[in-house]
Amino acid sequence: MRFLNVHHARETVSRLVHALDGEHTTPDTLPAAYRRIITGMRPIAPPAVGVRVSFLDDPWGRNLVKNETFANIFEGLADTFEDQRITWGRDFKASMVYTHDVIPDLGALVDLVVTDTVMFSSANKGGGSASHLPGLISMSPGDDWQVHDFAESLVHETVHLNVFLADMAYRLYTRPTKELEADEYRVVSAVKFGQMRPLDKAFHSAVVAPPLMFMQARRGETELVDKFRASLRECTDGLLDKLEHFTPYGQVLVHELRTFTDDYDMELVAESISSERFAHWDLTPAA
Repeated sequence: MRFLNVHHARETVSRLVHALDGEHTTPDTLPAAYRRIITGMRPIAPPAVGVRVSFLDDPWGRNLVKNETFANIFEGLADTFEDQRITWGRDFKASMVYTHDVIPDLGALVDLVVTDTVMFSSANKGGGSASHLPGLISMSPGDDWQVHDFAESLVHETVHLNVFLADMAYRLYTRPTKELEADEYRVVSAVKFGQMRPLDKAFHSAVVAPPLMFMQARRGETELVDKFRASLRECTDGLLDKLEHFTPYGQVLVHELRTFTDDYDMELVAESISSERFAHWDLTPAA
């Protein structure tokens, strides 16, 4: 599952950098080059290093609310008190360490693609990311969230960002995503039981499941596998039925995801994150 693979993400970002400004990156220059190219895609530049944590009254918070970017989590929006900011900031930093401890290459993927986190106090809990805002994620933490909950939300949104980058570099779909909202392109969601979703959103609902199942398995839990085993399989059935609407690259991702749903092998997830066999995608057009 190369949408989880840190080596593939590095290759993808390197190709985007070269396409946008002609630079040939090295491992040492890649992180800064990534942040440089996404500066032109966003209203607010990323920090030079690390992940900047913002809140409602910061520039990113005001921008997202003004543009209703994550309207689904803005219900009951309220100011975040100082003690809550300190607690969330501490837990978020701990979640990054936790992710590195679970599997270092998953932490490295987070380090590469995430530059900003905006935290909101709202009635709806969860996270958000957007294809037009590379590097940025939002979080509305639950009242009882522990460090591993922050980590799972972080990884969830990291995978979305990584797939958005892959779509920029290789294209996933044969049609613009706006067209995929039509009924003929809809597929049942992997997480919203029985709900038909546009093809791209159904695909995104599925790709975040393997790493979260893996993280839970590492701490001895099976809640997500038990809850979503059938719906994830049903979603991949639908994706396969619509396979002609994916590009060759997108088709590979769908098939790799489907392989995971055959037996939910967590070693495959670990291999997908770290193995160099998932690193390369040949851009040479077929003869």
